[in-house]
Parts: sequence; C-alpha cells; structure tokens
Amino acid sequence: MNTKIEIPEKMLAWQLFGAGMEAFGENEKPSVIPVPSFSDDELLMKVEAIGLCFSDVKLIRAGEEHPRVIVDDLKKEPVIPGHEAVLSIVGIGKNLEDKFEIGERFIIQADIYFNGKGLAYGYALNGGMAQYSIMTEPILNGDDGCYLLKITDKLSAAEAALIEPWTCVIAAYRINFRTENKSGGLMRIVGDGNPSDKSISNLITKNNAPGKIITSNINGALKNEIDSLAAEYNIKIENNDNCDEPADDLIVVGNHSVEEIETLSRQLTMHGVFCLAGNYDDLDADIDVGSIHYKDWRYVGTKSNDIAEAYKKHTRKTLKQNGTAWFPGGAGAMGQMHVQLSLEMDNGPRKVIVTDMDDNRLEKLKLHLQGKADAKGIEFITLNPKSFENEAAFNEKLFELSDGGFDDIVMLVPVPAVLAASAKMLGEDGLMNIFAGIPAGKSATVNIGKIVSQGQRFIGSSGSTMDDIRHTLELTETGKLAPVYALAAIGGMKSLKEGMQGLIDAKFAGKTVVYPHAVDLPLTAVVDIEQICEGAGATLENGEILTNKTEKMIREKWES
Repeated sequence: MNTKIEIPEKMLAWQLFGAGMEAFGENEKPSVIPVPSFSDDELLMKVEAIGLCFSDVKLIRAGEEHPRVIVDDLKKEPVIPGHEAVLSIVGIGKNLEDKFEIGERFIIQADIYFNGKGLAYGYALNGGMAQYSIMTEPILNGDDGCYLLKITDKLSAAEAALIEPWTCVIAAYRINFRTENKSGGLMRIVGDGNPSDKSISNLITKNNAPGKIITSNINGALKNEIDSLAAEYNIKIENNDNCDEPADDLIVVGNHSVEEIETLSRQLTMHGVFCLAGNYDDLDADIDVGSIHYKDWRYVGTKSNDIAEAYKKHTRKTLKQNGTAWFPGGAGAMGQMHVQLSLEMDNGPRKVIVTDMDDNRLEKLKLHLQGKADAKGIEFITLNPKSFENEAAFNEKLFELSDGGFDDIVMLVPVPAVLAASAKMLGEDGLMNIFAGIPAGKSATVNIGKIVSQGQRFIGSSGSTMDDIRHTLELTETGKLAPVYALAAIGGMKSLKEGMQGLIDAKFAGKTVVYPHAVDLPLTAVVDIEQICEGAGATLENGEILTNKTEKMIREKWES
C-alpha cells in the first residue's frame, strides 16, 4: 500500500555549469534548488547513495564537449552528474500507482536509449549527485523497457551503489563480438594486385551475406569466387582501387607496407572488423587502440587460405582457465574489481600478477584479497615497477612470471605507450582486454603480425547492457559476488566535491560512495570509520569492509 511521504520544497544538488572543476558546484558548495516536480507518468526518487566514478571526472573536465552531454550551454542549462545511483521511491505519478510502491528501492542502468538516442543518466539526464531525482519517460519506458532494477532491503546502499561499476567490469568479460561478417553490411576486400588463392566461401553464406562488396586490387581465384558469391546471393559488387570508405568488414590479402596496413586499419565503422589474411609473422604497426575500447573495433587474422578461420578461431573473452593473467595498474579502484573477479571466478587463472606504481595501494590490495587467492590456490603476486633497477629488469621479471608470455593482460592504464609495452608480454593465443578508457583515435604500436601468426587478440568494451547489470545484481543478491569489497571511503553531500578531487589524486585505494542525505558527513576512509561514528569500527568485517550494520549506524547518526 502506498503511503504519502513528505517531500521538501528544496534540495541540495551538485550541478555542472561548464568545463572544469571550478564549474562544478557554486562557490565550492552544492546548489540549493527546487525538488523536481513529477507528472502523472513519472516517479520521484530519494537518492540513498551515489558512487563516484572517474567517468564523472571526465564529464566535469569536458563539460559541453563530452559526447554524452546534449545541451550546448551548461551555464544556462546545468546538468547534475552521477550515474552510480541507489534510489528509493518517494513520489508516484497517478498513472504509475499500480506498477510501483512508495519505498521500493532500485539501481539504475545509466546507458539509457530512447527512440534510438543515447540519453545517459548523469550526462544527458540529471543524475544522482542530488538528494532527489526524477524518473522520466526515457528511463521508465526506454528502448530496453524500464532502466530501473529493483533491489531488496538486504543490500546496503553502499554495496548497491557499487553494482553499476562492477557491471562494467563483468561486462568486459561478456563481450559479444562477431564470428562472421556483418549481414547486410559493407565488406571491403583489399589485395596487392597479384593473384590470390585465399577463399571467403566459408565466410559468406546466404544467411549473412553482406549488402555490398568493394574490391581493391583483387585478382585470381579470389576475384572469381567473389564474383560468383555476389551473383549467387545478390550482393552488390564494385571495384575501386582507391576506396577509403569505412567498412563493417575490411579484409586485407597479399603483401602490403606497414603504412598501408596502418591506413586501412582505421577505415572501419562502429563494431567493425579488420581482418589480416596473409603471411604476417612479425609486423609492428600503429593502430587505433582507443577505438577498440570505445568503438568495439576488432583485429583478427589468419595464415590459412580460409579467411573464415580468422573470424571463428580465438574467440575467447574470459580469462583463460589455469592461465597466467597480468593486470597493469590493477591496484586502482576499478583494477581491484578486476583482480577480485579473477580470484573469485570459477575456472579462473592459476597465477595473477598485479603491477602498480603505488606501494600503498598494492599493500592494501594484498591485505584485501590474499585470503581469496589462498582459498582458490591461486598464486597472487604484486609488483611495483619502480622497485626495479630499470625497465629491462622489470620486463625480465614479468616474462619469467608469465612462463614465456601471458595468456591474459587486462589493461587498466589509459596510456597508449604503456599498452604498447605491455602487449609485448602477450604469449601465444594471448588476449589483451583494453578496459582503460583510452580515447578513440589514440594509437599505439603493437605487433599485429602476431594476430596472424600466434592468434593474439585485442578486445575492449565501454559501458554495459541491461542483461549485464541484471547478471551482476543476481550474483550480488545470491552471495556469489561481494561488490562492497571495493569500497574505500564514504562521505556526505557537502564533501562530495572533495571526494571527486580524491579520485583525481588517487587518495583512496578503492571506490568512494556518498550519502546525499548525510549532509555534513566528512569524507572518511572506511578503515577510519570509528572517527566519525563511535562503535561503528567494531562492525567492520576484518576491520576494513563496511557491513550493513556499519551503514545503519552511520546513516542513523548523520542523515537528516
């Protein structure tokens, strides 16, 4: 039964008025603004907790230039950031009274699409860095239905706030990439002018035939086969030796210079596949690694005459069972989650190596997770590159630990030069998962010849889907995943900007969660919780993990 909750006229909210930290808030404080009114088809939510994310920092730094911001002038139309929100219903429009109840709790999938347009919560739509938040039609009735996911009272607000960032981590191992060419798409096949005996007959079928094939410098048996398939499946065909049109599938055969490969490798559409089919044993090339992360580009290859093998082989996306896994930059907030997952997952690696430039973060990571590694019999090693005499000595140690090359490298450092150096440590059939947000268009030099000769792969992802967040929520509520292990600090509404600066300065070795209704709660490390709430320290698990009882004591003391 719905009971009416008294809603104040005003609320505190951190608004973004432009680009830069100086444009975040008013005079270093949250704004006092009206609580949004809601229509008959909308909900009003109390924001129980909001997680702080480095993506929020990127938004603040970019302002109107951020690709997810839809207004031209934030000074006139400020946005409220915050997408890792935990929400409870305090107001229901009359047309929704049979679907929702006052007090129901939810998390939100922030990647909202409405009529095909991206309207991300906390970017295009006002987000959770406020005491109240309105749920409008795009959220309640978007392209994927309702973007709210109900949670039980068993979950603390802090742990629930960590489900969304955890989902991004888990989604990185649930990537759905094509094992065939795009049906109805544009395929380009580029040769060197010499006759080719490569074959695409096992790649192109009636069910996945491209809409159009553009050939460039293709001759011999391959050209005859293309013409035959085009006639059989009614595919448009065009010859253009100077084509540079972005393709869904771009297949390269024959011998080409590094410069030609580098140019062609950038001529892809969103979700495009670049296929290198030839004798490329050892070829260093500058490729757009940022677009692997943000545009879902894929680089595949094969020595075989059967080009389909490039698409169908080496399709692993999870960490290799009994393999060796390396996490460069893995002691940071998001890195910790990846490492925790590697230690908790079924059929995971036998050896996990984490490197980071911060000894304090590495020490806390070991303290946090060594028990999980021991329970699974996993060899868990942490290293600081700065503790080695030089880079060569560090690389020698890594190569020794990798048993001749890593099966998996999860890249958590958003620096192309670091990625390029790390890629040299991949072993045969090795997989690099580019999780760090290297901007699209940024390149790194990697040995793409080993994609062909050794089956190495580079994959990446940005964001998550409704299925991903449902999966993470299920893991959490069934006790198979403990997101709260990633929590390092908490704060209240007035200390939110300090928390954002803490992200920039890497002040805490983990995630920060803010309680918007605990207005004056100071920014505090979880391990120091006793300082702000007498008796709460004794409720921490192992003296460092926030529990439901801890949160209850804090919110009872600090929330108004």
